[in-house]
Amino acid sequence: MPAAVAALLATALAATGCVTVSGASTPVAALDKHEAAEVLHDYEVQNNQAYANRDLPLNARAETGSLGALDQAGLRILAFTDPNGNLGRAPILHERPEFLIPKVVGWPKWFAVRNTPNFNNAKPQFLVFLRAGPDAVWQAAWGPTLQSELPALKRDSSGYLEQVSPTAAGLAASPGELAPVLAEFLKDGKTRAELFGPDPYTAQLRKQRDEPIGDGYVRQAVDSPAAQFPPLAVRTADGGALVLFALQHSIKLTVQPPRRLGDVDPSTLAFLAGKPSRSVTEHRLSEYVAVVPKAGGKVQLVGWVYGLVGAEGE
Repeated sequence: MPAAVAALLATALAATGCVTVSGASTPVAALDKHEAAEVLHDYEVQNNQAYANRDLPLNARAETGSLGALDQAGLRILAFTDPNGNLGRAPILHERPEFLIPKVVGWPKWFAVRNTPNFNNAKPQFLVFLRAGPDAVWQAAWGPTLQSELPALKRDSSGYLEQVSPTAAGLAASPGELAPVLAEFLKDGKTRAELFGPDPYTAQLRKQRDEPIGDGYVRQAVDSPAAQFPPLAVRTADGGALVLFALQHSIKLTVQPPRRLGDVDPSTLAFLAGKPSRSVTEHRLSEYVAVVPKAGGKVQLVGWVYGLVGAEGE
């Protein structure tokens, strides 16, 4: 009798969504579209309040990962350049959301929202939420802007997506390779250049590293994978993968005496104790969405965001 009651209770709890399934050995979805919509709504409320009040602790509760790093820095800059906040401004909402939910083995669980923010001339965004463990809350972790349409994604009979491992074989590059390979390409414009299809963003970064800056000035750039933010990937309908990954960039500008640095951007000054005279180093973070075809094809970057996250001066 107790065993029968326990089985009946477990069935009832599962039906109401009160049992958390870890999916330790099998791929499961951590939530459905209705629950995902609630996560998005709660995030909008917290995020708008954080920006209205320049509230970094509230933002840290709502966001994590590379998006959290970008927005924590962005709020610090706004507190320095525009301390009055966004009070009285219309809240930012995510319109026409499409929820993309993969089945994942173990933790963390995650899902994405393809949407268009409601401000003027906004481009679609690929907003990704992550839940680190069964006792953790959902937090926004990625938020690159989409520059072109996403490919069709592979779905099962219930509409859920298939997650792809960082080391998956059979692709032009595994998801875990993309950040190191792109970092190497940015250094010299040659390494694995054949892997990436043309895109204006990467071309602009390469131009910044190559163009002259004038006599008496030295520029040093270091591009590296943001390994603290592991890539996420799902299978596309044609057998390729859609991959999120991140890079970090440090660019140092030094002047030789008797020259002195000119005006420094207020955004950079937000991270400095005083105005530098000899050198300034800016630390930036970039997120990417890449379409990775099967082996032999070219990787196409279809979305990105790039922002200042720190600075040092002398």
